[in-house]
Amino acid sequence: MLTKIRHALDAKPRAYGVVFVMLAGGGYGTGPWFADNLERNGANPMGFLTARFTMSAIVLILVRLAKMQLKDLPSLNDSLKIFALGAFGFFVSPLLYFIALQDIDSGLVVVIFYIYPAIAILLSWIVYKHKPNLVISVCLFTTLAGVWLTAGQVGDGNFTGIMITFFSAVFHSIYVVAAGSVAKKSDPLTMLTIALTGAATAFILVSLLGPKSLNPEFPINTQGWLFVVAMALVITVLATALFFAGIKRIGPGVTSMVETFEAVVTISIGVMLMNESITAIQILGALVVLGSIVAIGLAESRAEKQTGKQPDSHSGTVLDLPIS
Repeated sequence: MLTKIRHALDAKPRAYGVVFVMLAGGGYGTGPWFADNLERNGANPMGFLTARFTMSAIVLILVRLAKMQLKDLPSLNDSLKIFALGAFGFFVSPLLYFIALQDIDSGLVVVIFYIYPAIAILLSWIVYKHKPNLVISVCLFTTLAGVWLTAGQVGDGNFTGIMITFFSAVFHSIYVVAAGSVAKKSDPLTMLTIALTGAATAFILVSLLGPKSLNPEFPINTQGWLFVVAMALVITVLATALFFAGIKRIGPGVTSMVETFEAVVTISIGVMLMNESITAIQILGALVVLGSIVAIGLAESRAEKQTGKQPDSHSGTVLDLPIS
């Protein structure tokens, strides 16, 4: 069974890369729901994020030691790059995102945060010299339009909350582009373990040495800690593993657009579990985002048949190839 799965993944790595990132975005999309429940149980963003990443790192270290012991570790230089990626990417952007959710409407947070695909593609153009072609430009436009429609009527927001969200988007863009360059530095389990250890280290150090405004407040009951465990396993370990597996196959440009599926999941969970309303415009926006992702997946699959090979670790996307 595992052999068949490996053959399927090897046969269409780019198409499956789109699926992996879409699933990762779905996992990340549950974040606001978890955050809402954790805050009801006494935790603040710094508290539940510190607990989340520390638990994830411990689990992965134990799993990695059990499966591989200390064998096949990347070089010290590559290990430091992966560690720094986790310490930066998993610390700054998520913390700012969840802090912003306390200040302004979630719809406005979604609208501002999801300008990051455009920033990521521009950064990929600057860093990797990959000029976006017509296909990726059209998909980018429709994806951003779909996110804007999905968010619906956004509420008013204070300037501080808006700027916090904007910087969260900028830092996430940098993280996505940087992840594209280090995704092949090691095997998936080792990379995930080192990256999340970096994130846990950053949160612990800031919790201990940072300003009072970043003092962590942890859940005050068993229910809250169960939410932290679920958040660690679903959003952190599983979703991040899928994210790295996807970006390794399709590069940062396409990854940043497909990950916008997160917005659709966030809105859907709000309707189903948080008693939020949904409009016809929001449904249209969700369909536009999904349609854009399907178009990306089809383009990736088509390019795969034409080229028969996977992009290298610095590839922005196979959509950089001419598609008639």
